[in-house]
Amino acid sequence: MTAFRKLPDTVRQVAIIATGAHFGAAYEIYAHTAVAKARLGMSERRLSSLASGERPDDLNDEEAVGFDVTRALLGGGVLPDAAYQQSLEHFGQEGTNELIWLIGHYCAISITLNGFDIPVPDTDAP
Repeated sequence: MTAFRKLPDTVRQVAIIATGAHFGAAYEIYAHTAVAKARLGMSERRLSSLASGERPDDLNDEEAVGFDVTRALLGGGVLPDAAYQQSLEHFGQEGTNELIWLIGHYCAISITLNGFDIPVPDTDAP
């Protein structure tokens, strides 16, 4: 499946964590900050900003577009044309489709995690 992805992994994780933060989905934030840190080397500062729903100040252009599209969609309503055009410029049609689908998919995951009150694992347990 990875071969069909058009979005950079950092953009994917920015969108996923921002979505989890919007819904306050603790497990989603926990799981994806761990992935972003271990696999992609994202800083604690960046991850903390994303987890609190804020736009990190160290995003590259692609990550910033991914964050902005995510926030716009999470705000409700139609994605503003400017955000859509920025996404097309950076990711093309297939990447834009992937980003929009990814955000919607993680909205459903966040709601499901919250609905069943899925906790963050106790990392202090032996």
